[in-house]
Amino acid sequence: MRMMKLVTILALLCWLPNGLANDGMGWGSLSSETQQVLKPFANKWDSLSEAKRQKLAKGADRWLAMSPEQKSRAKKRFSKWRQLTPEQKKSTRQKFHKFQSLPPQKKRALRKRAKWLKSLPPERRQQLRKKWRKRRQPKS
Repeated sequence: MRMMKLVTILALLCWLPNGLANDGMGWGSLSSETQQVLKPFANKWDSLSEAKRQKLAKGADRWLAMSPEQKSRAKKRFSKWRQLTPEQKKSTRQKFHKFQSLPPQKKRALRKRAKWLKSLPPERRQQLRKKWRKRRQPKS
């Protein structure tokens, strides 16, 4: 029932003009479930920009809609992300933006190839990585 209320409120906020929608993103207007997810931001919520609040609320809604398995995968990915160096994060963001700009058929082809690669035994994947790295190295 609470989830239905949350979905209804979010749908209404999307339809309201921007001036009215801004008033709806106060901490008190969030559901208790959303507040629980966003608890680390409670003290500074009012100082965040409206765009940041909306982004966080949207992320909290996605989190609440995830299955336990999806949440576990997301936690692992986030943990890996936090361990990356700033250079690795920058490179990952660049690759993501490059992928996002590709036409749909190229995205499908890359996803298919990644799925195929993931299906291979770890030893075979390692062999292919070595082979591909050798190809990418400049010839002197």
